[in-house]
Amino acid sequence: PTEKIPERNSPDFLCHGVLRIIIDYMKNKGILLQIRKLESGRSEKDAQKIAGFFARLEEKGPVLRSRMNLLFHHFLASFEYCLDHGLSVDETAELLSPERFGDYFSREDGEYYTLDNAAIVYPLGMKFGQMPMFRLSVTLREDVVPCLLQTALDFTVRRFPVFSAVVKTGFFWHYLETTRQIPEVEEETEIPCKPISIRMRSSRSYRVVYFKKRISVEFFHVLTDGSGGLVFLKTLLREYFRLLGKEIPCTEEIRDVEEEAPQTEFVNEFENAKGEDNLDTFFDSPSVQLDGKLSGIKPSRILHFVMNAEELKTVSHRYGGTVTSYLLAVMMEAAQACIAKKQGIYKIQVPVNMRKFNHSQTLRNYSMYFFASTELSEHPSREERVKDMAKQIREKGSEGIMTQMMKTTGRMIRTVSWIPVFLKAPVVQIAYGYLGNRIIGETLSNLGVVRVPEEMKPYIDGFDFLLVPGSPNRAASTLVSFEGTTRFTVIKASKDSRYEENILRILEEDGLTVRTEGSIDYES
Repeated sequence: PTEKIPERNSPDFLCHGVLRIIIDYMKNKGILLQIRKLESGRSEKDAQKIAGFFARLEEKGPVLRSRMNLLFHHFLASFEYCLDHGLSVDETAELLSPERFGDYFSREDGEYYTLDNAAIVYPLGMKFGQMPMFRLSVTLREDVVPCLLQTALDFTVRRFPVFSAVVKTGFFWHYLETTRQIPEVEEETEIPCKPISIRMRSSRSYRVVYFKKRISVEFFHVLTDGSGGLVFLKTLLREYFRLLGKEIPCTEEIRDVEEEAPQTEFVNEFENAKGEDNLDTFFDSPSVQLDGKLSGIKPSRILHFVMNAEELKTVSHRYGGTVTSYLLAVMMEAAQACIAKKQGIYKIQVPVNMRKFNHSQTLRNYSMYFFASTELSEHPSREERVKDMAKQIREKGSEGIMTQMMKTTGRMIRTVSWIPVFLKAPVVQIAYGYLGNRIIGETLSNLGVVRVPEEMKPYIDGFDFLLVPGSPNRAASTLVSFEGTTRFTVIKASKDSRYEENILRILEEDGLTVRTEGSIDYES
């Protein structure tokens, strides 16, 4: 991407062209040598089958040679792995069949999609140094096989065309443009949710990384929300297990990679919201923030509180609330104990998955938010606090209020739609004040219970969900459950540890058995 190509009328142009031909020839020669290595020592019939397989792969692969070479290397590694692990040439060729691509890679780049109403603000917000990222992870019972994970991703991307897109800048709005670049799996070496460069033509708005037994997909929030991202991860998992010889059925949340994506998955559901808008549902006063110096690196640390899901539910019901209302109360009490300021309101943003109201199949962003709040000058009992949080969830997170906010979002977008994008960023930041991080102290995003087919469960140890705190927030929290285990995660943006220490104290006071896990301090 950084290579400078000489002008066509320059005397260096011919030399440059010859150099590219030589480089392409050497790459092709290297690929041919690897194919010959696979054929070595095998019967003439098997050697012909191997050659035929890669001829079919070239037919189904990208037109551009650079992309085709990369795909060849991916499949050479997987083909060799399968042969080394006892599969025959016929079995391997069937398992890795290029026909599964359909015509996906042979199409040209350039299909485009408008951003959904929730995503529109995210690229504009990046001008202010923030990139909303989230991560979904699965921990397996065995170490990840990188070459098979890579091939599984190659097969999976065709099923999610909106995800295989780069963010482009239009005159009035940003938009998504598809790319047939070959995605590459990477071994995890960076801190989680590092911002993605979206300026390069080859960039996607997500990444897939692995570390030992863990597979993670990190998304720029412009693509999807947690529910949509989970569909992608589980579909990728099914394809990975298929390559390992484990047959997993498709479900409502696990898609068949050989099927074309239906239009219902691309719907911007905000445009279908019914009812009246109301600006009063959006704007709010700033929240008091947790104490502690903001970290230069975000996230600065990740802490998991691992609990038995039934025990947590029992304690929550004992206080007269749900798991979400109980943990909100715990977070409020913990925050109040380590905030020096004793006046003002502390607010926690709670996303609401709108799919639960209409069972939409969209994979775009389809969540709204409400603010759970507590007055710092008041000190209710824990039971009173849990019941208050449950009441706020019922009232503020109702379908009517959330739909009203969706309608208001559409109205606000229409109001600034005529403003050029280079002028729109500061305007939208003001108009979208309800999304500003200053009016919240923290976020609690509950992904709920992750469900997978019975055939997949024996190979999975658990799931994780991470969000990056936005400035000036010192923390963000997530909640996800799988097979009787709940993982409550606090993602930090400050070295001050009093908040999470208070959370642990409160949970243990209520008789919960808590196992803590966490990362190192990334700033150290």
